[in-house]
Amino acid sequence: MAGGTMNMRRPTVTTSSLSVTSPSFDADHHAAMKLARITARSRLRRVIRMLLFCGVFWMTLRLSSAMLSPLPSLPHTPDSSSSPPLSVGSATNSAQNMLRAIYSTKKNRPLSSTPVYNTTMTGSASISIKSDGHGHLRAKPTLKTQLQLQPSYLNESAPYTSLIYPLHSRSGTHHAYMYIGSPPQRQTLIVDTGSRLTAFPCQPHCPDCGNHASGHFQLNASLSHSIVTCDECKLSQADFPLEQYFAGDGIGGSSGDGPSLRGAQNNKMNNRRQRNLLPNSCVNGQCTIDQRYTEGSSWKAFEVKDKVWLGSDDETLSLEQHEKFSTPFVFGCQVSENGLFRSQYADGIMGMSMYTQTLVGTWLEHKSISHNSFSLCFNRKGGHLSLGGIGSTYGSRPTEEKHNSSEGRLRTLMQFTPFAKEKVWYYTVTVTSISVGKHMLPKSILQYVNDHKGTIVDSGTTDTFISHKLGKPFTFAWEKITGRQYHNRAQQYTYEEFKELPVITFELQGGIRWEIRPEAYMEPSNNSDKASTIGPNSRWEGKRGFTSRVYVDEPYGAVLGSNAMMDKEIYFDIPNRRLGVAKATCMY
Repeated sequence: MAGGTMNMRRPTVTTSSLSVTSPSFDADHHAAMKLARITARSRLRRVIRMLLFCGVFWMTLRLSSAMLSPLPSLPHTPDSSSSPPLSVGSATNSAQNMLRAIYSTKKNRPLSSTPVYNTTMTGSASISIKSDGHGHLRAKPTLKTQLQLQPSYLNESAPYTSLIYPLHSRSGTHHAYMYIGSPPQRQTLIVDTGSRLTAFPCQPHCPDCGNHASGHFQLNASLSHSIVTCDECKLSQADFPLEQYFAGDGIGGSSGDGPSLRGAQNNKMNNRRQRNLLPNSCVNGQCTIDQRYTEGSSWKAFEVKDKVWLGSDDETLSLEQHEKFSTPFVFGCQVSENGLFRSQYADGIMGMSMYTQTLVGTWLEHKSISHNSFSLCFNRKGGHLSLGGIGSTYGSRPTEEKHNSSEGRLRTLMQFTPFAKEKVWYYTVTVTSISVGKHMLPKSILQYVNDHKGTIVDSGTTDTFISHKLGKPFTFAWEKITGRQYHNRAQQYTYEEFKELPVITFELQGGIRWEIRPEAYMEPSNNSDKASTIGPNSRWEGKRGFTSRVYVDEPYGAVLGSNAMMDKEIYFDIPNRRLGVAKATCMY
């Protein structure tokens, strides 16, 4: 510092070092970048070569798989012993498209008793397929996955039949006319899909039996009858080992064999009682049957074989068809009846379950029908029963909902759902949801209608019953919609109030919406024929009394009774183990 002045030195920037080192730095940087690019290109080429190799390998496997594919033999049951495990992967959709293309050309092929299977899989797992000996496959995933095995026949059109017979309705049950013996005698029998037995009173063996719709069957007047001896008993035979009927989710309860499949429970005492279903007793050289039901009714009978066939009110035509189609069939010749069987309108019951010794199976064996199936179409006045297929004579196209003047016409396309349980002789379905009006009940409680005996379609039960476990949500939904307390006692309704009652809907596996309308489940207090016919356009003035016949008190499972079957054609396809449902007018 001089003269008091600070010598401010401007800082100097040395640029020599930058000018010297810059060329070297750029050269190294460019060299490194070039090396990186070369390395990246080299890696990319290796990746591309690997992808190409994998692609060629994958295409080779696909071609090999296509050449070895068993698709030409799809109409036959796959051999479980030689079938490799199915691998769930990206090829699933392609395989399904191939199956769909094949079966698009087979829409009109006749139903076969040999099932064909499509597979629908989600997840990633290896699945081993095994036949269970009952025409179904069982899949056991090695990893947690969701698997559905849908038989390809499940949505095949049902066969049509000309063997259609009238049904008559009285006191909530539907009856058919059966002609038995030579010369034929008519009996009025309840059509019962919950029973494997056909039985009615025989004279002179049942002097204390009640008076019914027809005169008692005169056994000695039939020249073609024969009493079954103990070494030839038919109704005591089982389709598989007897213990399997009573184990696990089998029939297992005090339900009996018929109109009271409801109320079944699984316990040892009831299982002991249930063993009367398959009697093996011999009295005086005759095969005897001792049948008891939950509500207290009972009957006893012995086995008789005679010629049987269905008929109509036209006796002349019925006798002609009896001569043409009748076949020997074993039934119960009742010697006593108690409870409801003694006081009922019908003479007896006609079992239509999946048991070997039922009418449909016997008629198929004797070639009186071409397919082991039948359909029931119920309305309030009666309906019709079709043997060997469905009885709606207008093909598979649905008609307008409002048009209901043609006989047996389907109002919607028939949809199908597989039977839910095996080793039972009744018909069960899997319920995927239950709704009261627009209120869907919690899915978590569906186990109570699908477990144990499951949900049974039983034409011999007048009403519908649901597990008591669904009681609270069911009544809550009902009361929220109607503003009334739900119970099974008579209540008064105006026409407008009645029209606001909810539709109860059971959705079944396969997407079937089984609707039970108020006209079906609400029973008029006046049980006259006129009052019991409540149609969509049946107006009335003032108030009328109605009682709900949907009971939410079943110990296990559910029973869709005859009131749930109203205005629907229900198709029972026994060899293909499926149930078909379509709205129909059910006119005969």
